[in-house]
Amino acid sequence: MKKMAQIDLTTCSDNAFDILARCQRAARQSQVSLADIQEFLLEAVDGNHTHLLATVLKYFEVSQATRSIVKSTR
Repeated sequence: MKKMAQIDLTTCSDNAFDILARCQRAARQSQVSLADIQEFLLEAVDGNHTHLLATVLKYFEVSQATRSIVKSTR
C-alpha cells in the first residue's frame, strides 16, 4: 500500500482528535482523494487509541521518532 503522506507526530498531543486532524491535513496537502482520506478516518476511529496509532502507521510514512513514540504506547 502506498502511504498517503509523511507525518511527524513528535510535537502532537496524545489526543486522538489532534492526531486525526494532523493526518487529515497532511493527506489533503499531498492531494490524497477524499475517498481515501475517508477510508483512513473510518478505519482509524474503529477501535481504541492503540488501534488509531496502528492505523496511522499503516496509512502514513512516519518519522523514526514518531515510530518510537507509537511503539512505546502499545
